[in-house]
Amino acid sequence: MRGYKFVYLLKCRVCNSILSRKAMKSVLLSNPKIKLYSSNHISKVNTCGLNYMTRSCDCVISNIKCEGCNCLIGYTILIPCLLCLKYKNNGHLWMFDMCAVTPTIQISGLNVLKWVTDNTVNEETELKMR
Repeated sequence: MRGYKFVYLLKCRVCNSILSRKAMKSVLLSNPKIKLYSSNHISKVNTCGLNYMTRSCDCVISNIKCEGCNCLIGYTILIPCLLCLKYKNNGHLWMFDMCAVTPTIQISGLNVLKWVTDNTVNEETELKMR
């Protein structure tokens, strides 16, 4: 079964720097009630602080900040753990806090860009215009 998710342009809510031109809405694997944006295509983003692990898994994580204003905007997974790799996921390693970014749905010409996902596999399969 195929599904679609919009492709988003993410900007820093504080300084308006473009953080990602290809992101999607997502949820936290360990708590699906927590919504966020995820991407593997980032710009003007740096890691900050010490690496850490959460109580729910053994992934090695680092906070990320906007290069434009140094505001904390999310986190990146530096080393995914085996438990998280076993769960269905989109393969994205950069997670953005919904409150820290301003999302805009990407449009190409008159078409809205969407991720085409196959619910039977563990990753996005392609990016198409519909």
